[in-house]
Amino acid sequence: MVDKYIATVENMPIGDTEVPQCVICYKTLSNDGMRPSCLERHLRTTHPALADKPKAFFETKRHSLKQVKLDGSGAFRQQTSKVVEASYEIAMLIAKSKKSHNIGEFLIRPSKLRAAELVLGKDSANKLSQISLSNDTVKGRIDELSQDTKDQILDQ
Repeated sequence: MVDKYIATVENMPIGDTEVPQCVICYKTLSNDGMRPSCLERHLRTTHPALADKPKAFFETKRHSLKQVKLDGSGAFRQQTSKVVEASYEIAMLIAKSKKSHNIGEFLIRPSKLRAAELVLGKDSANKLSQISLSNDTVKGRIDELSQDTKDQILDQ
């Protein structure tokens, strides 16, 4: 049974590291999320219609994901870069508001997902769910933004 859930994940290279990624919704998962119970929960809550599919179905999805990543058009990479850009923009807004970094995780993320689902539909909400707003991610983005600003000032 565990094999089936592992087949739903592909390692996506980001920089020098590989990050686990769902082959259905392309959501990146934490290393802690690789536990079989977490993978099963992700599959059953996020993709309930696919929970009873055979392992071969997920292997096919995994293979097609690899093909998409190798595609010369860069469409997959563009989508990923837009998600990262959105994460930086929201981190900047959180920094400007001088609010706690976890506001992204506990207020902004649920709000944007609920609004998108109501106004635009589930597909749009799934796309927006790829934007990482965890406490650690927001802190890292703010640190990078402040370092970049500092570097720009010192270069002038």
